[in-house]
Amino acid sequence: MRIMATAFAAIAITLSGVQVPAGAQSVETRLWTKLAGTAGKVDDRAGTVKLASYSLIFDAGQQYHGYLRMGGRFVKTRYREALVAPGQRWVAGIPDPRLWLPQQKIDLIDRKNGRTHPVRLPAPATSPEWSPDGRTLLLTAYDKHRDGSLTIIGFITMNVADRVPRLVKAGPRHRVANWSIGREFRFYFAGTSRQVLAVHGKNRISLYGMNGKPRKVYKNVGGLAEWTAATVFSPSGRLFATVLRTNDKGSQIGIVEASTGKILHRTGQDIDAFAGWYDDEHIIVRRFQGRNQVVFQRADLSGKADLDLIRERLIVGVADYAPHLERVNFVR
Repeated sequence: MRIMATAFAAIAITLSGVQVPAGAQSVETRLWTKLAGTAGKVDDRAGTVKLASYSLIFDAGQQYHGYLRMGGRFVKTRYREALVAPGQRWVAGIPDPRLWLPQQKIDLIDRKNGRTHPVRLPAPATSPEWSPDGRTLLLTAYDKHRDGSLTIIGFITMNVADRVPRLVKAGPRHRVANWSIGREFRFYFAGTSRQVLAVHGKNRISLYGMNGKPRKVYKNVGGLAEWTAATVFSPSGRLFATVLRTNDKGSQIGIVEASTGKILHRTGQDIDAFAGWYDDEHIIVRRFQGRNQVVFQRADLSGKADLDLIRERLIVGVADYAPHLERVNFVR
């Protein structure tokens, strides 16, 4: 609204014959919005996507705090993730900040009428993701063990039309513990609400139908950015992003054609993390600028950045950095 108001003001000045002084704010000037809970800000000028929610990581990487956009500001929620769906009507709220504890009860929030619908899941779950149409929620399902470790048993889907969760058993039974819970071997939508995929071995990504049966295996295309990416497929569903290699210099991101499994593009290895898609021609990546400065950038498929979307200053805490951005959720 502020951008629109500025545009109307600029038109009014032009029509009145008044000259705009050099250096006066134009409609192209960035509108930065402060991020709650961290020393960061987001560029809120009109664009393809908008930051709708994010999670801050703290406690040496073991806990999340979820934040949600409310009008022109961000507010802390009682969820570890408050994931906004495309279209921005629905929010999936995952309670309890402790990442190693999967949840069997979540909230589905309808922002149109303000109602919160508690939903009991058929199995403990983590790692929410919305389908591209914003109608179906996907979660990764687990079976618990007495020692605190978990075994991934498949995935859960829930459509907002009936809010009935459905458990589908799929894939190898990977056992995970500690920092791997909610991150490694999680399921993602594969460009549509009709299929999912997950990493199932070194350089092996498996594609599944919604009945849990394997459809395809991508080999030698890298892994997935499971720690940082809320989604890995491009908006059209034609491409998906992988992590080809990682070392102390950073990560190299691969852009894979879903239909053929061919790696079409490779970035340089100066990227800290893949964070999502801006559109089919641009990805969102995280980079360090100096020791304590992080930027989330819009970059082309070769990794060349042309716009800083988020700037964040890291503050050293007791055991690690103070709460800072881990997962960002840009939506259309």
